[in-house]
Amino acid sequence: MQHAIVLGGTGGLGKLVCAELEQRGIRARGVGRRDGDARNPDVIAKLADGAEAIVNCAGASVAMALGHGWRGYRAVDTPIGLAAAEAARRSGARLVYVAVHHRPETVGCTYVDAHERVARAMADIDGVVVRATGFFSAFASLLPLARRGMLIDIGDGHVKTNPIDERDLAVVVADAVTRDGPRDISAGGPDVMTRREIFEHVMAASGRQSKIRGLPIWLARINGALLRLVHPRIGQFVQFATLLAQYDLIAPSMGTRRLVDYLAVTDSAMRSAVAASAASSK
Repeated sequence: MQHAIVLGGTGGLGKLVCAELEQRGIRARGVGRRDGDARNPDVIAKLADGAEAIVNCAGASVAMALGHGWRGYRAVDTPIGLAAAEAARRSGARLVYVAVHHRPETVGCTYVDAHERVARAMADIDGVVVRATGFFSAFASLLPLARRGMLIDIGDGHVKTNPIDERDLAVVVADAVTRDGPRDISAGGPDVMTRREIFEHVMAASGRQSKIRGLPIWLARINGALLRLVHPRIGQFVQFATLLAQYDLIAPSMGTRRLVDYLAVTDSAMRSAVAASAASSK
């Protein structure tokens, strides 16, 4: 294999996948919004001309904040995924799709369903679905809230999961591109932790000693339903997060990097960036 394109290649995971493929001697082109509408299979087919593999890391942001787009996951992730599947079907390229590891109890929620529609559409092509439990960066994004003592967890925090470092996930994705193997891979990190333990790690990395507040499941459900009316994307992710707070979500360990180390490095980098910005503004 000599050439691959990576949809979402300008994002965090996409850049790591491109770098991992390049290290293996594969020319990887990262595709972003400026390259055209990824919901159009003709656009993807043209970008993938001559490529032996298409990697789909693209999708709507999961950031719990305004300014990252408002359209829901079925309106963004599903059309991109279906277009990538159609482009792979036409070209014969292998398609590797980064989806979400989930339990049967969560399959009906919009966030999971948006990904599963794509996975089902890949049944008749050379494709691999890589299902991640959750990214380290998602928890690192809570560090600013932790510094303000505003860290809120849904539920009682007793359910367990094992999120994965994006660098480890990039290796799993690159392996799926370059090697024959299972068509469905679930990937988690090396440490199984309760949600409350994860939030305590975030709080410790922030350097702030503050109580982690709990949000009752019933109230989170109401908030998610109301948010879906005014901001579909955030509301849909709150719905997913509420379900995650009720069920263990553990996948086979496919990584070696630990969350506590990631949080420490990320917090230090954030503080350095803030200090540099403050110095430059004087």
